[in-house]
Amino acid sequence: MDGFLATLSKEDSLTYELSMLYKQWGYKEYRMAKFEEYSFYSDNRDFLSGKGILAFNNSDGRLMALKPDITLSIVKNAKLSGALTKLYYNESVFRMSDSSMDYKEIKQTGVEVLGKVDEYLISEVLMLAAKSLKTIDKDFVLSISHMAFIPSLLAELEIGENAKKDIIECVKGKNIHDLRDICAKCGVSEEKTELLAKLAGINGKLDNAIEELCTLACNEEMEKACEELRFIAASLRKSELADRLFIDLSVLNNTEYYNGIIFQGYVEKAPSAVLSGGRYDKLAGKLRENTQAVGFAVYLDNLNLYYKKKREFDSDILIIFDSANRSETLLSLVESFVEKGFSVRVEHTVPEGYKAKTVYSFENGALREVSSC
Repeated sequence: MDGFLATLSKEDSLTYELSMLYKQWGYKEYRMAKFEEYSFYSDNRDFLSGKGILAFNNSDGRLMALKPDITLSIVKNAKLSGALTKLYYNESVFRMSDSSMDYKEIKQTGVEVLGKVDEYLISEVLMLAAKSLKTIDKDFVLSISHMAFIPSLLAELEIGENAKKDIIECVKGKNIHDLRDICAKCGVSEEKTELLAKLAGINGKLDNAIEELCTLACNEEMEKACEELRFIAASLRKSELADRLFIDLSVLNNTEYYNGIIFQGYVEKAPSAVLSGGRYDKLAGKLRENTQAVGFAVYLDNLNLYYKKKREFDSDILIIFDSANRSETLLSLVESFVEKGFSVRVEHTVPEGYKAKTVYSFENGALREVSSC
């Protein structure tokens, strides 16, 4: 199997390995249509992270769109029952690039859980997110936040929505200086300003950061979040991956859709987050009444740029034969190699630049080794 994975691109090998991981944890593969009615995405445009929706007219006159998002489609179309709906997917979305303003295909894999979400399920999803990152690169960080802190504190402030949005941008960028300036201009008390600054500055390993965070809890929503975070930390503490999990309240998502735990994952070579997820009961409840949900997506499209595979050999075996020397045994010989796990290519001549561990010449119904590495 390792030999097979070595022949694949980083993107393709990850798709396979992550699918196996999610199956092991009891998730079922979900396949979806590439198209959805444009109005569905238009009605939920605020949830979409990319600009623009690629639309076209269907043969029946309906305005359709290529999927700009997978979570929306799963929440809308997945079959729900009394049991939890635990799904994984390997799909593409189509979004406008911020740099070129052209549409591009973005390949994703991920998991979604629909149903009654509890602390155990959140711990499980975080564990899968961490394992997904480790599959990409052993040097990774999973940054965990909670929507009960910064958003709930902002809700208590009697300031305009634009000012709240500016403060959130300061928190995301850890720009404490400008955060204090905005609060001063809006008449926010010094006590609340310093609390915002302290919350925005928290960044540390799970156990230590949670205790620091919980000393700052100043309302019921924050206190409940502390209990949830303590349970999650206790659940994950014995995992070998626990040292890679950090609390970072600068991770924030749209408050109209997300609630509770949110998180982002980073690996050493990629310059931006390669994994993003969280709990989105508000979105799920909007599309499916009384439904809770949590999940994440892994962005595979750019990983080939940062994790280029250097293949020493194009195949294990190269067999050179002259088609004038007909033999009915060649095919069975190739098959026997393949069944033993070798990769094999058969050619009339050695392809230009091709490298194989062993090169054979097929002569008189038998193989003669020509070269070997």
